[in-house]
Order: sequence, then structure tokens, then C-alpha cells
Amino acid sequence: MGRTFTKNVVDRSERDPASIRLCLVGAEGRLGRLVAELASEHNCKVVATVGRDDSEPVPEGHEPLDVVIDVSSLQGVHRSVAIAEAHEVPLLECVTGLDESAKAVLLMAESKIPVLQASNTAIGVAILRTALRSIGRLTDSWTVTISETHHEKKIDRPSGTARSLVKDLQITRKDIEDEDIVSKRVGEVVGEHEVTFTGDDEVIRFQHEAIDRRVFAHGALRAASWLAKGRAPGRYSIEDTLGDLGDPQGITG
Repeated sequence: MGRTFTKNVVDRSERDPASIRLCLVGAEGRLGRLVAELASEHNCKVVATVGRDDSEPVPEGHEPLDVVIDVSSLQGVHRSVAIAEAHEVPLLECVTGLDESAKAVLLMAESKIPVLQASNTAIGVAILRTALRSIGRLTDSWTVTISETHHEKKIDRPSGTARSLVKDLQITRKDIEDEDIVSKRVGEVVGEHEVTFTGDDEVIRFQHEAIDRRVFAHGALRAASWLAKGRAPGRYSIEDTLGDLGDPQGITG
């Protein structure tokens, strides 16, 4: 995909090779707090944090950065891109419900830096998405239903994950749209997604349930570690990181 991305990354032989230095945008949010809490389990450390009300893009006096993780909000996407471009490091973008302006700035950024955009960082969802891309072409005459359930405070509806599942199916199934998604907002549900294929006399059902919100933090940190391995500028997805599943360090959490 292009040149190896190494500028602004200190020679790992000169420091702890297991320490990946993160700038965390949206550090005060629920997911941001978990990412910071679990960072050390993935040989990462948060060296700079950016909150929604911070006036400076990055606090002064931090160590050089290896990866920017954005778990903030739609308003934080532009700031996160600016930080990653200024420090010439990869960006892990976890904000969903992007508008056209945010999509455009990410598109421009990927020509300069590695950008991994993830509507859901759980490994199980990545595996599900990979499976759906294969099964869609084999079930073109089957009825497909998609449902998702999240906590009552979740803003985007349908969820970014459910929309991603639709895109995977649309690779071979042009009869499926976002409008076909059934969305529910209930209590403190972390996240449930179900895709059902109904044939004449049989049913295939795929279901993913996030039991603990930590799964998203672990997934984000795993993706950040993957990005820090000298990726070339371009657009990446969580599915691109699945090749590391054979590495015991790649499935921490």
C-alpha cells in the first residue's frame, strides 16, 4: 500500500520495545477510561490525553507518540486527525455516526497516515463480519433480518456496527438496506447484534453479544498495537488485524 510508515517513531532499540505510546482523545468518556485502565495489559501507555473541553490539541511535555486513539464524539474527529497528522502517526478512529465532513477529513488523512476506522473493535464482531461476506453469496434467495440492541443512552440508531453488517452483506446482496435493521434501546445493554437467514425449511442465525464494555477497550488497544508496527499510509479495518490472532500477544483480553 506504499512506503513503510516510520517517521516520528523513535527507534525501538533505544527504548522499551513493548511500550507503545498513545494519545487518547475522549479520555473522559466510558470507553476512554477503560482504554487508559487496560493499556498496560497490551504493553501500551497513555502519554497524552485530550478531553472534549481541552483548548490545546495535545498537552505540553508528553513523550513522542506512536498512535492516536479517538473514542470521543463526532466533534472530536477533526481534532484527532489534526493531532495524528501533526505527529505523523497512525490514527485509530472509533467514533460512529460520521457525517460527510468527518468522512471527508478521514479520506484525506489516509493518503498521509495509516487510518483504521472501526465501528466496533471487538474481535468477535470482526470474525462475524468476515463470515457474513462469505455467506451472503450463498443465501441470495433467503430472507435476511438484522437486529441490534444497545443501552438507552446510545445516540446513533441504527448502530454503526449494524450498518457495517449491512455493508458486508451488500457485497453480494443488493436487496438489503439500513432501513431493514430493527433497533432497540434498553436499559444498560452493552451491545447485541443478530443476523438471521431464513430459507424454506431452515434457519441460520448469527449472534454476537458484548457482555462487558471492556471487550471494546481490549479491541482498541490490540488494534493500536497492530497499527504501531510500521503500517503504510492508507485505510485499514479491524478485519485486517485478524492475521495476528495466531500470536498469543495478539489475543490479549
